[in-house]
Amino acid sequence: MKFLQLKQHWGAFSVYAFLVAGLALSLTLGFWMGNQYFSVQQKAVFTLEHTVQNLQSENNELSKNLNILRVELDVAALAQQKTFAEIKQSIEREKALQKDIAFYQQVMAPELTQQGFVIDAFNVEKTLSERVYRFEIVMMQHEKIKNTLKGNLDITLVGSESGLSKRYSLKSLLVNPELSLAFGFKYFQVLDGQILLPEQFQPERILIESEIYQFNRKKGELHSSFDWNLSSTNTNTSE
Repeated sequence: MKFLQLKQHWGAFSVYAFLVAGLALSLTLGFWMGNQYFSVQQKAVFTLEHTVQNLQSENNELSKNLNILRVELDVAALAQQKTFAEIKQSIEREKALQKDIAFYQQVMAPELTQQGFVIDAFNVEKTLSERVYRFEIVMMQHEKIKNTLKGNLDITLVGSESGLSKRYSLKSLLVNPELSLAFGFKYFQVLDGQILLPEQFQPERILIESEIYQFNRKKGELHSSFDWNLSSTNTNTSE
């Protein structure tokens, strides 16, 4: 039915009144639905804000716990470093005591060494020349022994070269090949010289062997070993 027909059938006032009422109803319904939607959105926003607050609280708590753990880890690391330092100091003290014991044993109890003859130290220090080192061998015997001891030292350097175990005779490494490793003394003697290490060779130990003679008769044998330590006096570990 057309609009003109409606006006003729119901009257213009009734038709316009109906339209106005419909429009008002639509506006009222729209406003109510808008309020409902706004209320739902407000609840959603409130829920999200509450969730964000909870997450922030959890994050703050986790950050606090993380900081505590970091502090505990730093304290543990410091304690570990202190423990390692104390262990290192204890090892150094023990080495020093062993060196003192070995020295006094040589002086007071020569019968515990090879017929009273010992190599007291094998000292090594670097020179200004590349791969050239200066060595010093200190030999001694107990003062009660009045006879001269003689012999030749057979010295071997043990280490690694290019990742493999390697040995060199110290005699073959001498800067002065004419240097003699023979000894002959009553109380003590010092042999020194210089050696040139091969490239890539890393020395670790020094092995010393010798047959000891007295009055051209064999008195005994010497077997000693030392760690390769630069600029320090090595204590022998005679066998």
